[in-house]
Amino acid sequence: MTESKKVKLVDDNGQVEEFEVVEIIELDENKYALLAPLGDEDDAYVYRLIETEGQEEYVPVEDDDEFERVMEEYESFFDEE
Repeated sequence: MTESKKVKLVDDNGQVEEFEVVEIIELDENKYALLAPLGDEDDAYVYRLIETEGQEEYVPVEDDDEFERVMEEYESFFDEE
């Protein structure tokens, strides 16, 4: 059994939150991370991955259309099985 990748992000209030990386999705020449808060499998957030100075930066996807495209791509993984 493989251990899932976890990331810690700082919110606007300076609080550190830990997330599990559910999936990395490549779409329209961008990389996205689908993240779920630890202990809360019902919620998921989409972040665009941007590489700056060799570090991955997680930028929240706030555009509804972009969010929907990423979620449709994620859901298509299950259609193929």
